[in-house]
Amino acid sequence: MADRDDVTGRAYPAVCSPRRTSAVLLCAIVLSLSACSGSPPPPTQQAVNKGQVIDQDTGQPIPGVIVVARYAGGRGLEGASSCNRVETTVSDENGRFELPLDPQAGPLLMEGYHKDYRHGYPVRVPTCGINGDPAQCQIWQDRRDDNDDVVSVVKEPMIYHGEDAAMKAARYRDDVYLKRFKGTREERLQELWRLQSGNSCLAPPKTSQGLVPFLEAILQEEMSLRDSPDSIRITNERIETAGKLLQLRK
Repeated sequence: MADRDDVTGRAYPAVCSPRRTSAVLLCAIVLSLSACSGSPPPPTQQAVNKGQVIDQDTGQPIPGVIVVARYAGGRGLEGASSCNRVETTVSDENGRFELPLDPQAGPLLMEGYHKDYRHGYPVRVPTCGINGDPAQCQIWQDRRDDNDDVVSVVKEPMIYHGEDAAMKAARYRDDVYLKRFKGTREERLQELWRLQSGNSCLAPPKTSQGLVPFLEAILQEEMSLRDSPDSIRITNERIETAGKLLQLRK
């Protein structure tokens, strides 16, 4: 019979169970060998989300993207959603990044900023209800035009049991998709405003500079586009607020 790890939930052989004398003896031998080896136990690694920033149209990785992660959760009895933590990082030359996972703060809501890109949509989308069975899921690859309308769908052949398995295989909540920006100056300024308002968070970060680098990069682009003085003032105020939140970091 197997016991279960309280942390991971995985089953493991009950070699140290007191139910049998032989198991007790084996346990003593194992403990004795461990003590004599002098090797410390492996360090506990913090759970992280290892993601990648991907070009929605080409599938290529995008380096130098500021990835924002908001940890969203409920407000207890109020039932409203809230931002409990915010972190930022930058994708490397292969578009890869890491962000801490914090179940107490809530799941990650991620988005990326790059001066040449805008918001994108996941290409590999988990889709359930295959063959009329809600438990049978498949990954559909969506192709979108410049208006973000789906113009074609490629269905991958693998069938997954349950939405969670399909989402994991599709890396649906792990990666960030962006799309090359094509538009006018006014449309770009609207995108910069959307990025700011959509990723606001009044909770402090724990492991990064929070929203400060994200907002500073947006401010730099706003100034290069000669945005209005009021818009630049508001962005500066947001940077100041994000800086004050850093002082509350634990």
